[in-house]
Order: sequence, then structure tokens, then C-alpha cells
Amino acid sequence: MLTPAGCVVTSVREQLSGSIRVDGGLVVVSLVGEVDISTVAQLRGLVDEAIGVGAPRVTVNLAEVRFLDAGGLAVLATAGERLRSRGGEIAVRGCSPAIHRLFEVTGLTEVLHVDPPAASSALLRGLVGVAAIPRSRDVLDAALKLVVTMAQAVVQGADGVSITLPRNGRFGTVAASNDVVLEMDHDQYDTGEGPCLDAAIQGERFHIDALADEGRWPAFVPRAQARGIESILSTPLVAADRPIGALNVYSRTVGAFAVHEKEWADQFAVEAATVVSTARLDESVHGLSSQIRAALHSREVIALAQGMVMQRDGVAPAVAHATLIETSRRTGRRLRDVSDDLVRANSDATATGVPAVVGASPDGSAHEPATQ
Repeated sequence: MLTPAGCVVTSVREQLSGSIRVDGGLVVVSLVGEVDISTVAQLRGLVDEAIGVGAPRVTVNLAEVRFLDAGGLAVLATAGERLRSRGGEIAVRGCSPAIHRLFEVTGLTEVLHVDPPAASSALLRGLVGVAAIPRSRDVLDAALKLVVTMAQAVVQGADGVSITLPRNGRFGTVAASNDVVLEMDHDQYDTGEGPCLDAAIQGERFHIDALADEGRWPAFVPRAQARGIESILSTPLVAADRPIGALNVYSRTVGAFAVHEKEWADQFAVEAATVVSTARLDESVHGLSSQIRAALHSREVIALAQGMVMQRDGVAPAVAHATLIETSRRTGRRLRDVSDDLVRANSDATATGVPAVVGASPDGSAHEPATQ
């Protein structure tokens, strides 16, 4: 326990050591080492203990911290909110240029009192190198991880949160709170359908209260339910009036999200889009537009191939889509490529006057027209 004055409590682990010094109304938490997934609980405990002293201002000294991840940022942001509700504040001092840039990119300099890096010659030399940080994907991913961490903590009923962005010409997950939501996102990328893809491509919100009642995305929904997910909020990230990705909130409870929670999801999506824009790491408008057009074309091709299988076999849309998925899985080829070959074969046959090939057999081979 802390005493009112002159007390120092020290905690040591492999990567981080921390101490709290209390002298009258001054409370200082000093850290040495790295704050990451293995040490963030220690940081949280130290900050909680410091706030428990009751002083209106807690200073966190990061002068000897070599690394600070999104979890550490989230701890400081949450602590700052707690103190603000009491009329106090968290002050952060001693940041390296790189760590200070993390506070800037995530907007925490607006809600915490963060001292700028000291203007020593060594730090000024470091600032030359940090000029490249806004274009570093590591910094962007850390900032987006903070958004995910905060969204999971704030949105009631959230069992997982992720962010989808285009990378290298394809949509991918750049931040996820756990492996289940990461797998949920990949189920959508694998099947070529799902609310996160539609939100990222179309720029529309997809808020699903009960997957059991959902008729869209017939290939994705069963996978989501098999993973225990029942409710989803997928909200687009929008920059320069164009969709650039999606924030996804997953819950294991039917009807988990009330109106207020959906508003929170919208707000965190805005924050994530702002982080991307501020960090200047989003693709150019032309590049994003090309990727979105390609994604839309891919969906059109898959839908056309699905229609061909429905016509050929006289089956429902879900069965036709499952046939394409099974062919993709068995042949090890992307769903888009399987569908594209099907559509191209049909177009070639039509152009040459040969009876059209209108689908693929379950084994992946095309039906040949009968000869007379």
C-alpha cells in the first residue's frame, strides 16, 4: 500500500520495471523497459494504484521506455478519462520522438497532457528520422490496434473487434482483438462475401442483430455461426467521401447491440478513418478506386457464375454458391478465378455459336455440349 509521502513501490519483470513515487500531492509513475502484451497488465496495475492515491494529477514518466504498444496507449487513455471525470488529468512526459508520434497519430495528445520530446541535439537528430514515421505501417497498425482495443472496451456486448483495409491490392485485417474475429474476417475473404466486405466496398453500414434471420451471404453466415457469432456491426471507414475499409464488431449474443452501441461503432469507424488519413498511409484515391472497382467486378463475376450453375442444375442460390465454393476448395483456386473461368467459357462458346457451357460440375470440370 502507498503512504501519503515519500513512499516508493517498485515492481520488476523481465521486460519492464515500474515505480510510483508519492510526495505530498505529486504522484509520479516511472517506467523502464518495454510495454507490450506481456507487460501491459503491470502498467495498468501501477496506474490504477497511482490514481488510487487520490491526487488530481498523475504523471507517467516514459523517459526510459523503449517501446509502447497499443495496449499501453489504451491503458493511459482509459486512465485519463477516469481522472477527467474527477476534474484531474494524466500527464505524460519524457517520450521519445517515435512514442510521441504514436500519441499524435492516435489523437491522444488532445485528451492527455503529453509533453513534447526534449529539444536536445540527440532528440533533434531523432526527429529527422521520425519524419518518416507517418508513412510507417507499424505506426499505423499500432494506432489502429488502439482503436480496436478501445472499441472492444467501450461497445457493450462486443466479443471482438477488427479493422479491414486494402493492402497490396486485396482486403485484409490490419488489427484484430483476438483470433476468433481474425478467422471471421478471413472467412469473408475466402468466400468473397460478408458484411465487412460489403461495408468496405459499398460504404454502407451493415448492422445484423441476428445471423439466424440473415438471408444474405449464404456461404459466410454458417461459418460465423459455427464460430459462435450471432450479431455483427460492420461500419465503413470513409476518407475523402470514399470507402477505404471497415470496422467490424462481433458478438456471441443475439441482439447484443442497442442503438447506443451502434452509434459507438460509427464513432470508432470515424476515428479509424481519421487515423488512416492522418498517417497518410491509405492508398491514393485512384488506387483505392481501382481496388474497389476490382472488388465489385469480382462480386459480379461470382454472382454471374452462380446464376449459371442455378440455370444448369435447377438449384437455389445457396446451393449454387456452395458448388462454386466446393470447387474452389478442392482445386485450391480462388473463388473469383473459378467463377471467371466459368463465365469466360460461357462467353467464348456463345461467341463461336457453340451451345453455351453454363456451369461446372461438382468435380470442377465443365459440362461439354452434346454432339449430334
